[in-house]
Amino acid sequence: MNKRLFFALDILPSDKALIANWRDSKLNLPFKAIAVDNFHITLAFLGNVTSQQQALLSNKADEIVQQVLSIKIPPLKISDPLLLNSIGLFKKPQVLYLGLKTCPNWLKQLAESLTVQSKLIGLFQEERAYLPHLSLYRKASDITNSFQLQMPLEIKSFSLYQSSSTEYGVSYCVIKTWQLCI
Repeated sequence: MNKRLFFALDILPSDKALIANWRDSKLNLPFKAIAVDNFHITLAFLGNVTSQQQALLSNKADEIVQQVLSIKIPPLKISDPLLLNSIGLFKKPQVLYLGLKTCPNWLKQLAESLTVQSKLIGLFQEERAYLPHLSLYRKASDITNSFQLQMPLEIKSFSLYQSSSTEYGVSYCVIKTWQLCI
């Protein structure tokens, strides 16, 4: 049976709470709010994946983590927090998100490596530049106000997630986690 999977950076529960509090107090927009438990930063969306493809990707992710951890490019390190400092809207899917004005090299490398491996095992990957973001609202329209945000996120891991639709909405379940700290 195929599973709907994606790789994503894990957001610490304390950071999820801060983001939700900021969203609810500063934005409080009339759109469909994303559940706090579903906050993440996607690295690679995989779509429907077989058990065999999942096993291959899991093994490749082990190798990729070792490669990414070996990158030593100052001044950006995995131990440096990511800075959520922009807000944007994907118009067609109507998703309002928080983004990064600057994407660290390690994050680009990790996302690109996972995407390449996904393609190699036959999974479709869209041809577009990686844009790390954390979705806040669905069914969103243009924002007329500008919002200031400087929110650091400490990233310690990423995971392979399964997305499931339920009568209560979408839920994400962690299948496997990789630590990004030495």
